[in-house]
Amino acid sequence: MTVLLLIFFGFLLFLCLVALIVGVILFIVRKGKMLGALMMAGSLVLGFPLFGGFMASIIMTAPMEYHNNSMMMHDDLMDGSTYDDTGGSDDSSSYYDDSDEYTDDWDEDEYYSDDYTQYKVGQAAEFEDGTWVTVSKLEKWTGDSEFQTPMAGFYVKATILFENKGKETVDFYADEFQIYDQDNFDGDNTYKEDWNLSLKPGAKATRTVYFDVYGNGPFHVVLSDVSWSGSVK
Repeated sequence: MTVLLLIFFGFLLFLCLVALIVGVILFIVRKGKMLGALMMAGSLVLGFPLFGGFMASIIMTAPMEYHNNSMMMHDDLMDGSTYDDTGGSDDSSSYYDDSDEYTDDWDEDEYYSDDYTQYKVGQAAEFEDGTWVTVSKLEKWTGDSEFQTPMAGFYVKATILFENKGKETVDFYADEFQIYDQDNFDGDNTYKEDWNLSLKPGAKATRTVYFDVYGNGPFHVVLSDVSWSGSVK
């Protein structure tokens, strides 16, 4: 209905414009001043209310279309169907990138045994660069004045043995090691000894790493794709 009104008022405005132009021509060019003046006055008198009606029709048309779209979406949802707000795009993954990111971050905080070559505490693991690494023991450590109260009531002290049987110098860092508790949640490196070990061919070394853990053991100490599992003593 509003569209028909819009067309109707538009047509009448067009006629008024034509009458105004003809009136100007008669008034100036044809010397028909009386007829020209009447046509100009009539077109202006009728033109203003018609213009108002035309604008009102435009204003009424936009809300009606919005209301119709809203009613269609409501009917779809009430029928149990889904409403597509992707604008016709087939790639819906972009709408879930943030949630996927959170999921990935959560997964990284958990321990999955299938992701690692597994050893027991005390066993040596050989790496491709020719180095052998052994988490020789796990001990409870109560901490000192430098540290806050540990989350599980104690820290875990891991003693680690290194031996380079390869042909090149290999670097190890304290923060490369991670720990997971019996519930497979990761702990934090306390950086009590934030060391950097540069191990030359044929050399051996022993280092310790201190962890703050959430739960109890058995614990899993991880380096790259290798894990050592055992309880604290």
